[in-house]
Amino acid sequence: MIRHLVLLAAFSVLMARRRAEEALQESESRLRGLVESAPMAIVAIDGEDRITLASAETEVLFGYLRDELIGQPVEMLLPEGLREGHVRQRIAYHSDPEARAMGCGRDLLGRRKDGTAFPIEISLSSVNMTGGALSIAFIADITERKRMEEELREQARRDSLTGVLNHGAIIDELRRAIAAADDDAPCAVAMADVDSLKAVNDTYGHQIGDAVIIKVAGALSKRGAVVGRYGGDEFLAVLPSAGRVEAERYCSEVAAALADASVTESETGASVPVAASIGLAVYPEDGVTIDEIVDLSDNAMYASRRQRPVGTGELSPARTLGGERAAAMVGQIVPLLTGSGTIEDKLRLVAHRLSVGAGYDAVNVDVFAQASGLPSARNSFSRVPDEVVDAWQAERRRMEDEPILQHVKSTKRALIVEDPQHEERLTEAQRAVMKAAELQSAVVVPLFWEDDMMGVLSVASKRRNAFGAGDVEFLTAIATQITSVVRMATLLDELQSASAHLSQAREDAVLLLAASAEAHDSTTGQHLRGVRGLTEALARELSYDEESARELGMAAVLHDIGKIRVQESILANTGPLDGAELDSMRKHTVWGAEFLAGHPGYELAATVARSHHERWDGIGYPDGLAGKAIPAAATIVAVADAFDAITSDRPYRASHSVDYALREVEAGSGTQFSPSVVEALVRLEQRGDLSLPAEKAPASETAAQQAA
Repeated sequence: MIRHLVLLAAFSVLMARRRAEEALQESESRLRGLVESAPMAIVAIDGEDRITLASAETEVLFGYLRDELIGQPVEMLLPEGLREGHVRQRIAYHSDPEARAMGCGRDLLGRRKDGTAFPIEISLSSVNMTGGALSIAFIADITERKRMEEELREQARRDSLTGVLNHGAIIDELRRAIAAADDDAPCAVAMADVDSLKAVNDTYGHQIGDAVIIKVAGALSKRGAVVGRYGGDEFLAVLPSAGRVEAERYCSEVAAALADASVTESETGASVPVAASIGLAVYPEDGVTIDEIVDLSDNAMYASRRQRPVGTGELSPARTLGGERAAAMVGQIVPLLTGSGTIEDKLRLVAHRLSVGAGYDAVNVDVFAQASGLPSARNSFSRVPDEVVDAWQAERRRMEDEPILQHVKSTKRALIVEDPQHEERLTEAQRAVMKAAELQSAVVVPLFWEDDMMGVLSVASKRRNAFGAGDVEFLTAIATQITSVVRMATLLDELQSASAHLSQAREDAVLLLAASAEAHDSTTGQHLRGVRGLTEALARELSYDEESARELGMAAVLHDIGKIRVQESILANTGPLDGAELDSMRKHTVWGAEFLAGHPGYELAATVARSHHERWDGIGYPDGLAGKAIPAAATIVAVADAFDAITSDRPYRASHSVDYALREVEAGSGTQFSPSVVEALVRLEQRGDLSLPAEKAPASETAAQQAA
């Protein structure tokens, strides 16, 4: 009986297994049929990553017959450059074979039998079969979708009226061109402004005005220029790898294309002229930032409009450097005069900016020494040969009493020279130089401070009668700024000379003040000198200039000035501090900053005093600042203070060696200390600049560690 029941159970299990296998085989048959007849590209891949099934649409998409695909690695459907990466993706998929999409949000390429590549999107799923799991890949050709996406992206970059790039896109192109430029392959920028567009719109309507804008955009689109609409009536043309000669040739071709251009008004048949003013700037010759290049090309554009002869068809000519443009240029020149550098450097920048921005062919600035009246500072910029400039300067040096200078000094007014060849106040040699340079008109503006003439600003043009009252007004404004800066520089020189002897006295006073805060410590003076010296060395290593490094060194001396309010018993304690004592000690940072606040010249010291115990990881005090929120000066002093403290004797331990101190500081990089400052300290050590004075150096690393 029992045997009968066992046999019956075994038979039932066998039948169930057979029915399951038959169902699975039926499912496999249905899967095969579905895959092979599916209206999209589908391939099934076995556990060895070979193709076992392929749909008819796969043949259409990839150009292979199914017999050519079956049994082949699935990578045959991908370009060779992607196959290795795809193998890694397959391995990752097998470790977690859930349904997922591949190719979404990134480029994934397929490869046809003829070798052509095309964008695809793949979705994967896994099914269990009698021979093991199969991966099912659903493949879609997304060429059309990619094309439409690219069209939409390009449309977003284009100006809807002209088809050229819009403002944001042309600035992006300029940024890329400048990034790729160098001295051998510069980058030129042309700013073009449609002349009299408002008059056209008011007279003929905006439809004609739009047609004029389109004509200008078309004329600019030549010689490989990347053109964008910068504003309503302004265009920016970027000429990658173009120098000044090639760029000027481009501007000439644009001007020639517009010379005979016009738009016909349909109702009246009137012919509306098309004109544009173009200004040019070249990177890096004229400027080194996008803003500088754009501003210079904009100024040069207005200068070209001012200089261009008035055409008979123009509606409202504008040929003067108007008040707004003059004010804008003055605003650009003032920072050049007030920045860092010598007077000669500043004058050179001003001369260059006036020449490029206002369109003057030659600019010269002379500043006189008060005693002799001869130039003590001079700089010029001109579009004439260097030998001509040298000859002009030599003639001026030769003359002790130049008539032109005497005239502007006596009248205290600018002089317009309309015809240099017949100007009696020019010497024969000066007239010859101007003739050789083809300069046909000029303006000389005196630089007056009260009743003293400090120098002259001279500009010249290759056009006759190029200057008027507007130019004199503009150049007088520039001359006033130059005079103010020169006078300020003179006063500063006098002040520095008069107060040089006070510098050491100030340093001694600071050291005494700092030492008074730690009068209990006999090594305080040595420690302060050590912190100051290392702070200055670190600052120089971090590209501070010499003056800034010295200033930070003096601020470092006062970093613990707040300890003047901490009880001496706490300062002298060689053991651990209790809660109240620790709180009092930590307040020395705030007390120090309060003590120094409000005293002119000690602002940096106040900052260092407050923040030198902040930590890079944010758990320092008193404000819990972290990372770059900590003042940079304080991060430098923190490293200098810690390093010098480790290498100095303390009441509770002996000094350590440089190597030991360096390891300790490096261990705190990124937690206690700024990583960049620690790296600067390491560089100083590698050059041998961290050696200790004899009175501080421990006998040996071992002795130092034993003493600790």
